Amino acid sequence: MSAPLEEMVNSESHENWQEEIIYEKKYYKNQESDAAVARRQRVANRQAQLAEAIGGGPRATADYLFEALGVANHQEAFRQVPKLPNPLTEGEMSHLPAHAERELALRLHESLSPAAAARPAVWTLCHAVWIAEGNFGRNLATVFCEGPKADTVEARTRNFLRRTGGLRRVRGNTSPLVDCQIAAAWWRYRAAREASATAIEEGADLSVDVAHQALRPRDVWENLVQMSLKRVTAVCAPRGRAAAVVAFSRHCLHSGEQVSRAQVQGAVRELARLSHSYSLWQAPWGALVDAATRGISNANDVEVIDDQEAID
Repeated sequence: MSAPLEEMVNSESHENWQEEIIYEKKYYKNQESDAAVARRQRVANRQAQLAEAIGGGPRATADYLFEALGVANHQEAFRQVPKLPNPLTEGEMSHLPAHAERELALRLHESLSPAAAARPAVWTLCHAVWIAEGNFGRNLATVFCEGPKADTVEARTRNFLRRTGGLRRVRGNTSPLVDCQIAAAWWRYRAAREASATAIEEGADLSVDVAHQALRPRDVWENLVQMSLKRVTAVCAPRGRAAAVVAFSRHCLHSGEQVSRAQVQGAVRELARLSHSYSLWQAPWGALVDAATRGISNANDVEVIDDQEAID
């Protein structure tokens, strides 16, 4: 009998591999100490091995990832990992179009549970198979390593870890939801479907496509995830999140402008204030939408929280 996808990988081994391939300054008070210098050298050697694998093309990169994950049965991995609907170009991987996100989410829906989709190791296994199948072309460094701030080997390595599953050690539990394009697409479309279903139950007009479009801007999705998982967990309540999405979509419709980062955070803060008086699972629907709308209207750029990663 085949093992479920999530049973093929060990999250602890995956996190140990990630720990050994990045250098974290915060653990060394003196960056020139013998321990710090030795650590940087070990990390540099491991980063060179990753770069060599990426330079060797899809199969070499996949084999490297299988070894890092401790996956010995490659054939079983190819059987268990769902196929992508279509190969993805470099441009699509930098910003997935809405239709590509929808197709990805629907194709992967039955193969991944939310618990599995929250594990970076599961997404890394999927990427190993997808890379081997040639879904991202041969220029893997451009897709997974390069970027505006990728001016060091350390930065490019971290990009690779984030984009192939998530770097939870540095970025926390939000990493698979915001840093890995395909994982983010899965979660975003799932959130859109849930928000639509919840809103319709309350008598609101919110289609899945409209909810998805409201969640797609980077400022909206990343801040909603960061705020709800790290700071205001009450907004994880489906009705609270659905009310926020309704407020976002109405703002876009009426103003013709995207919701800003400050407005997303403002909406979440107002819902948090409401949660002091009501459970967001049971609060009146109108009060939820009004709170999120008020937060958008009263947003203050000065209060914005910036959760961007700093290389440490």
